[in-house]
Amino acid sequence: MLPSFSRSFLSSLVLVLIVGCGGGGSAANGNGGGGDNSTTVTFTFKVGTPTAVAARIGSGAFTAQTLNAGALSLSIPSGTATFALAWVCVPAGSGSVQQTEQFVFDLSLADGTSFTPACAPNAPSPQTGTFTGSVDASAIPGTAYLNVFAENSESILPDYMSGAVSSFSFAAPAGSDRVEVLALNNANTVVAARDFTNQAVPGALNNGNTVVLGAADQVVPEPITYNNVPSGYLTPITFVAFDTNGAGGFQLSSAATTQYPAMPAGAVESGDSYSFFAVANNSAGNGEGVAAALTSTTGGPVSFTFPAPWVYAGPTPAALPTLDFAYTGFAGKTGVVQAADLTWMTGPSAAVYSELIATSGYQNGSTTLAFPDLSAVSGFPAPPSSGTPVIWLAQILQSSYGVLQPSQSGGTSASTVQNGGTFNVP
Repeated sequence: MLPSFSRSFLSSLVLVLIVGCGGGGSAANGNGGGGDNSTTVTFTFKVGTPTAVAARIGSGAFTAQTLNAGALSLSIPSGTATFALAWVCVPAGSGSVQQTEQFVFDLSLADGTSFTPACAPNAPSPQTGTFTGSVDASAIPGTAYLNVFAENSESILPDYMSGAVSSFSFAAPAGSDRVEVLALNNANTVVAARDFTNQAVPGALNNGNTVVLGAADQVVPEPITYNNVPSGYLTPITFVAFDTNGAGGFQLSSAATTQYPAMPAGAVESGDSYSFFAVANNSAGNGEGVAAALTSTTGGPVSFTFPAPWVYAGPTPAALPTLDFAYTGFAGKTGVVQAADLTWMTGPSAAVYSELIATSGYQNGSTTLAFPDLSAVSGFPAPPSSGTPVIWLAQILQSSYGVLQPSQSGGTSASTVQNGGTFNVP
């Protein structure tokens, strides 16, 4: 059975809503190296480094590109409005399956002239020191686990303990750390939290004194409201994360339904925020679903309005299929993208994930989108061969602040519809 709202669905929302893969900039004409009426568009990889990059201008072919200090500039000639960037990432780490990731973004000058694509960073291991302490959350009802998150700049390292009372000693980022102490229940939902600043590592939390969590540290249940849940769909659930001033974060709940745990005042600092991702899936288990996401700088009641469902049987099986995104649920709205991805195994422990995203400016009213063949460009994977099983997913996303633009200050929102399934390549 196809997993409901798989990794791809959430990753696409992250690209558009949370991470922000684009930059501002108007599409004004200027001297971009291709003539007085050309326009320069710039791509800057601020997170991670791709192993291969290619670009296409207008209806031309994809050609290999070389980054200069992580950046690439393209000159778009006068009279041409569309362009595309493709890149390959090899995820860091060593899981049971090594996955090569290929991304293709189809864009228009209407989307801007400055963009920040990304790869998962191959972050160096931070310098660490031994961090010790003890926590007593026995006064917090339902506590089953304790977590300690130590953060310094963009490095965050955790320690996990069973029970409501425990001591800890682990390798934390060296320096002056921000530390969050969490109590969780058996559902891995946070039930209490407290924040500590300027904790010396190596060193001991709270000057070596036991952190005793009490009533003031308990989370505040806040209501969740769902609107427009499609008939025949399962009860929605909401993933909730707490982001510590853009430097990292942690999960508050993986399956909130009618309420979520908002952080107590003693666990929040200026610049912190919440991320919410609510999903509802067709009870038929056919890969059809709707979702809504938002960010907020404060805790409080949250409300999600789901878009109308999108019924789609899927593409005609092919190594590089064409998908049909005919859907009227986002008619008249800005910030719409069409996205699709394919995943297939290339060996017992190797896979390829290929994602294609096109903006409404690029599509210019078209509802069809085809995966390109980039195998002729060095470093890009070949399409799946005949007989290969392929998982496909297709999404239409709409955000409140524009496609591939940086996240705005304050709250942002997005909603999306999905269909998915499997086929064998003919």
